[in-house]
Amino acid sequence: MLAMWFVDPNKVMSELLDGEAVIVDLASGRYHAAVGVAATVWEGILCGHSFEHIMDDVQRAHTGLPADAEHHVKEFIVRVVDSGLAIPSTELLSTSDTRSPIGVEPTPWVAPVLESHDDLADLMLIDPVHDVTDQGWPHAARQDP
Repeated sequence: MLAMWFVDPNKVMSELLDGEAVIVDLASGRYHAAVGVAATVWEGILCGHSFEHIMDDVQRAHTGLPADAEHHVKEFIVRVVDSGLAIPSTELLSTSDTRSPIGVEPTPWVAPVLESHDDLADLMLIDPVHDVTDQGWPHAARQDP
């Protein structure tokens, strides 16, 4: 049985740009960054790829992988799951065969890290249509006790 993951687009939003993934937990307002190898792994999770497929992508997109690269990738995925950004699935979610773009130079291996931040959580959770004052967003309306 292949290990795969599911990302609920109603709970998690992400954008991949120039080798970095910015991931937002819409329920908590926490945002995360995944750079380099971590972004490659996140993209595989997002696409519903199996662990084996993700490791193929990592090997194709990065150079100098250590002998324990799989261990590092598994630890990163555990952190992603523990953060509530993805859930394990045994269901085949994707049959796509997306691979790293041809012609893109591989980048050096750096152990994947999920950088998590909650400094903007309160701001990110404000509903800009309903939870603001006449001053407009980002001024939150006062909550009466």
